[in-house]
Order: sequence, then C-alpha cells, then structure tokens
Amino acid sequence: MAKLSISIPEELRELLEERATADQVPVSHVVSEALRRYFELPSAEPQAPAATPELAKQVQDIQEYLWHLHFSHEMTRSAALNLYYWAGRQGENLGMPPEMIMPKPPWPKQR
Repeated sequence: MAKLSISIPEELRELLEERATADQVPVSHVVSEALRRYFELPSAEPQAPAATPELAKQVQDIQEYLWHLHFSHEMTRSAALNLYYWAGRQGENLGMPPEMIMPKPPWPKQR
C-alpha cells in the first residue's frame, strides 16, 4: 500500500474524519473509495471554446491568403527554375537552382 502526504482544506479534513468515524473505517479508506469513484467517472475532455464568427472568418481569410501566397510562390519558383535550366543550356551558371517543391498548406483549399 502506498503512503501519501497531502494538504487539504481544514473543512475537508473534518468531513473526512466525520465520515470515517460514522462508517467505522480509517480515513485512508474513505479517501481511497472517493478517489476510486472519481476515477471511474468518464473523463471530460477539455473542449476548446468555440470560435466566434468573426474569428472564424479571420482564420478563413488567412488560410485563403496563404493558399494564394503558395500559388504565387509556385509560379515564381517555376519561372525561376525555367530560367535556371535555360541559362544552363546557354552555358551560364546561375548558382543554386530554386527549391524543387514548396509544401502546401496543411488545411484543405477553400472552393
């Protein structure tokens, strides 16, 4: 059996002692039963507060903006890559080529 040392409000200590005396059991038995019943209850998953309509609209606008930014970056990257390969065929060295891919935003694109 494990032993714990805890601090509780005085009124809880008094209630514990009253219950233990009334049931003619040790205080540790009352605490064990209370904890056992507590942990048998279904756990309540903490829920995030619902977003206000204004916040939801802002998030949607930001996501849409980032999709447009991704598209713009892809167009620029594609053009730079074409220029890089064209210069290579002309015997010019433009240094390092642009990135081959840019990860897409992780949320679905708005239609």
